[in-house]
Amino acid sequence: MGGVITAVLGVLICPWLILQSAGNYIFVWLVGYGVLLGPVGAIMIVDYFVLRRTKLEVDDLYRRGGRYEYTRGVNWRAMVAFAAGVLPCLPGFIVAASGMEPESVPALFNHLYTWAWFVSSGISAAAYYLLMPKRLAA
Repeated sequence: MGGVITAVLGVLICPWLILQSAGNYIFVWLVGYGVLLGPVGAIMIVDYFVLRRTKLEVDDLYRRGGRYEYTRGVNWRAMVAFAAGVLPCLPGFIVAASGMEPESVPALFNHLYTWAWFVSSGISAAAYYLLMPKRLAA
């Protein structure tokens, strides 16, 4: 419902921008958004389904010093995996968002950006799996 409300407000606030560059909006904004959300989802899927085999210690989710607190509350392995998935797609995103000439970066980066969700999700999932200890099931 929140997405529908936001879309309606966007059309009401400045419809000429959406009509003028709807293709640009879809390609740049949504693909760029997918570059950020794909790794988050991939890391969560690998952590819950692959590494923990759907078993969680529920009390530790809310306990200080529990098994899910990591280093000062941050799982640095997840952050590294997230960055590893996002970084290859950044040059293509910058070209698409800024209106630069596609030739200003190697063609590989523009191609990676075309498949950004799959690239960022796949790299993050693989990196997280390789970085995390394998004996995590509760």
